[in-house]
Amino acid sequence: MASVMHHLVSRGLEAVQQHQENPEQTFGPFKVPTWGFVLVGLTTVLYFAISLGVRYTYGELIGTLAMIEDPSTTMIIRTSETDAPLPSAVESEKGPLLEQEILLVKSKPITAKFRTTIAHLRAHGGFLSRFRGAHVLAAYYLAYHLMCSFLFRFVPHTLGYRAIITVAASTILCRLNATWTHIVISEASEKRFFQRVPARTSFRKLAGPTFLNAVAKQLVFLGLVEMFNVFGLQPYAADLSKLGELNDAERLNVWFHSFIVLTTAILAGVFVIIPTHVALKRVQASLLPEEDESIVPFDRTFNGKVVPEILGGSGRVGMAEAWKSFDWNGRVRLFKVYAKVAAMQGVLFMLFTIVLAGEVRIILGDQLDKMVVAATRGAR
Repeated sequence: MASVMHHLVSRGLEAVQQHQENPEQTFGPFKVPTWGFVLVGLTTVLYFAISLGVRYTYGELIGTLAMIEDPSTTMIIRTSETDAPLPSAVESEKGPLLEQEILLVKSKPITAKFRTTIAHLRAHGGFLSRFRGAHVLAAYYLAYHLMCSFLFRFVPHTLGYRAIITVAASTILCRLNATWTHIVISEASEKRFFQRVPARTSFRKLAGPTFLNAVAKQLVFLGLVEMFNVFGLQPYAADLSKLGELNDAERLNVWFHSFIVLTTAILAGVFVIIPTHVALKRVQASLLPEEDESIVPFDRTFNGKVVPEILGGSGRVGMAEAWKSFDWNGRVRLFKVYAKVAAMQGVLFMLFTIVLAGEVRIILGDQLDKMVVAATRGAR
């Protein structure tokens, strides 16, 4: 996303510089004024900025908090005198018997609603708390892309080799990724983020889960690409107008195969990628230093599965136990978070499309009307 934003901003600045000398340029069959390029460019940059903010705050940050939150349970003991008749000897020596009623009350999860989660974040860091850790994640992705770009030069340009490089880069940077998780789930600290990077000895605890999560993502991606090619969908993805060259049966076949690929992608995300990602985040959370207090309740022992190193344990939860300890209520809560984020992104995209269409109509004016009339006549 960062590279996309950099490309858009660079192209926008180049366009402004090119059009300063000539206030009206030709864009295809249209003559577009400089202010039109600037307006559309600024709108596009604004859309990507808002979309990136929504994805980070609600998808990454709140999503991670939902993955590690374990709602706390409170025990309430009610005591009352019993009305049952007692032997006189017992009553005289010990007094009336007391009845005790024990109630276990499970608090409502903080991440159950976006509103309560945002309010909770503000209470722990003010308005900018919704962007907590953003600089660390940016540093991680920068290091990740630089490492991948460098290593890509030494391997053949095939998807298989690129998958190996991306898995290796993710595994090498596992400590930096864990740093972001620790900063997101814990109280604010006066330490710099590089001072909160887990110790080198933690690499062997994080490398395995990170490797498995990265491999799962790449296997799903490569599998979907293979399905795409086997079904022969690539030409139509590159140019949708080619669908018009097909008859009804062929067009229906393309849509059916596209539906199969989309369904497979969703199922793979739900049953492969999300479980490994959740397990990774919970493993990272289990390595949160004792002096760092989490901002959401979670069981540091993961139902007693985490044994401290001083007692002969690994000091972290296993990947399988990390997923198993994430109960069904938590899983449903996480899927709701992802569904809400997808809905927000969809609404945001529709608004952007409507605004952009309005801007194009204002910029082109009569030129657009003439094009529509000519296209209508051609269709007839």
